[in-house]
Formats: sequence, C-alpha cells, structure tokens
Amino acid sequence: MEELCLIKKIPFFTDILPPGAKIRPGLIPDAKKYIVIHNTGNYNPQCGARWHNGYIHGLAAEDDPRKVSWHFTVDGNEIWQHLPIMESAWHAGDGNYGRGNYLGVGIEICVNGFPGLYRGEEYENWEKTFLIAIDNAAMLAASLMKALSLGVNALLQHYDCAPNKKNCPMQMRYDKNTDLFSRENGSLYNYFLHKTEEYLQR
Repeated sequence: MEELCLIKKIPFFTDILPPGAKIRPGLIPDAKKYIVIHNTGNYNPQCGARWHNGYIHGLAAEDDPRKVSWHFTVDGNEIWQHLPIMESAWHAGDGNYGRGNYLGVGIEICVNGFPGLYRGEEYENWEKTFLIAIDNAAMLAASLMKALSLGVNALLQHYDCAPNKKNCPMQMRYDKNTDLFSRENGSLYNYFLHKTEEYLQR
C-alpha cells in the first residue's frame, strides 16, 4: 500500500495486526464504500502515529482486549497502516455490519499536544502542527478514494455512524464562528474536505 502516499513523500509504515487477533473482526465486504475520519482523543504530546501503532498492537496481544481497531493512523510526520483496507474493523461504533465498521476504512488523525481549549496562543501553536497532520490525512484519503473508486461523498465523520455515542472527530468538528461542534461547519473538518478535494483533482 505504499503507493498510496506518492502524492508527497510521507514516511509510510505497514505493520498489520497478527492474523487471528481478537480485535480483527475478520469480515471482508464485497467493496469498501466509505472513508471514516476520526481524531484520536489522546492529548499526550508524545502519542503520535507511531505510538498508536504500538498501542493497537498491545491491544491485539491481550487475552481479553477492548474491541477497537482501525486501518490507518496519521500525524504530522508519518502514516501507519494496521489492517488491510478491505477488512472490516471496530472503529465506528455501529456494529459488525454497520456502514462505518463493515464498509468503511478508518483513519485516526492524531491530536497529540491538544491543549484542551480552542483559543489562545497554545491552541494556535498546536493548530499549526495539526494542520500538517490534516494535510497528510487528506492525501491519504484522496489516495484511498482513487484506489477504491470513491467520490467525496464517501467521506464520513465517526459522528455520522454513531451520532449518539461520539463527538468525533472532535477537534475538527469545532466551529470557530459559533463556538459549537457542527456536522457541516466544523472549521478544520471543512479544511480537510477542501484539501482532500484538491488532491483528488491532481
């Protein structure tokens, strides 16, 4: 899958979870129809994509793991792949055969270093770094969409699959104009959509 990242030379690592791991549902749909966007929710500055790869492999090694898995983790420096894109995963909160888990490819975008507030100098410094991660995720999403023959309408937020469970991708759903979280007006989510469309047109 390294060919997915030829738009720009982003370091790309494939470290697939072991066959038979309890966090691999093992279901394979006829086709993937969606790309589901998440934010990790892990604010620790050290917890980028590489750290999350270690985390998900640690879960896979547990005897009774929390049932969570996803396909890619992206930060401002690199991309890690954890599952084959045609497999299902537990990332969208909509069951084994939900459109997110079964038909979607899950991309987690790292929010490491998020200060917990959406204003101030600390936030502005974090946002500059996070925009690079969003840009990398947009390139990955566009590459996946080309590979899977999908259009922009295939992009989903985690919220779309489980609106009563998760405000995700939370940092991207924040609307700077209203100080609220929004499906349609998330400031950084709309930036992500713009960048994805831009890469699709190249």
